[in-house]
Amino acid sequence: MTMDPVEYEMLRHMWFPVARVADLANGVASGSILGEELVVYGDGGSVTVAEGFCPHRGVALRLGRLHEGALECPYHGWLFEAGSGRCTSVPSLPPGRSRPHAVLRTYPAEIAYGLVWSCLDDPFLPLPRLPEYVDETWQLGAGEPYTLSCGMRQLTENFRDKAHFPFVHADTMGEVDKVVESYRIARDGWRLGWSSRLGSEGLPEELAEEFSHWLDYRITLPMCASICVSSPSGGRRLVAQLATPVSADGLRVRQFWLAGTDAVSAAQGADLADVLGYEQQVFEEDHPIVENQRPSEAPPDLHSQVHTPADRFSITYRRVYTELLESYKARR
Repeated sequence: MTMDPVEYEMLRHMWFPVARVADLANGVASGSILGEELVVYGDGGSVTVAEGFCPHRGVALRLGRLHEGALECPYHGWLFEAGSGRCTSVPSLPPGRSRPHAVLRTYPAEIAYGLVWSCLDDPFLPLPRLPEYVDETWQLGAGEPYTLSCGMRQLTENFRDKAHFPFVHADTMGEVDKVVESYRIARDGWRLGWSSRLGSEGLPEELAEEFSHWLDYRITLPMCASICVSSPSGGRRLVAQLATPVSADGLRVRQFWLAGTDAVSAAQGADLADVLGYEQQVFEEDHPIVENQRPSEAPPDLHSQVHTPADRFSITYRRVYTELLESYKARR
């Protein structure tokens, strides 16, 4: 199965995470978007994203190191300048000899939410942002990413599929409601949002409001999704998923994810490390499911699968994603 050529071209113009800032502890990390191998280098304050192989003899630059702010090739020690990717040193040359013209192709690079973001061509949409209520008072952490055999849209749909909670996440969430109450989706451009109540199975109706959690779902196309969980005690925690297609056919993705707590939760004793640990368990429960679906990518054709009212988001997401493709084609 190959990706639609127009979708492939459009995704080259979208921002995706390629590494965590934490992965730059030694100054160099690897990344990939749509089959393009990338190297990320910098000190975490500023970063460069560039093609992943040395133009001299093609060694993988992810094996290199940072030397006085420049990327040093592990094979022959060539240095590539931060920002420009320009070769500034060839150690094997005798004094006075001019260097060969060698420049790494560099890509746009931004740091947000503890992640390094990039895109392969000029951005078609702005860098995705978390919901506006996630401000500097929140504690945020980026969990260890995963590489999965599934499509970007498949993974995005799973992230907000509430109907699978009682079956896939029984160990982490307990006996939550199986019935998915009707919900409405609000749209703002390429952003979708809706709210839903999550209660325990068998909870009396008169107690449902008091003891239920409220879920605020947000998604910015093509794949930036988040859930804010408001607890009965007043605190809020956030989990976000950002899926980067790493293979050219789109059927392997890098699942980046974030977790966070607001000031109220922190004051109530919520520990960010515990929240990250819990969300990691939830994500890992999903992996056997998303890697064993056919087709491996969510089909845009709404008639090839059966739907229920609980799938309202998936239906809307597929329709709006198709609109995004058409919008891109119109601006090519």
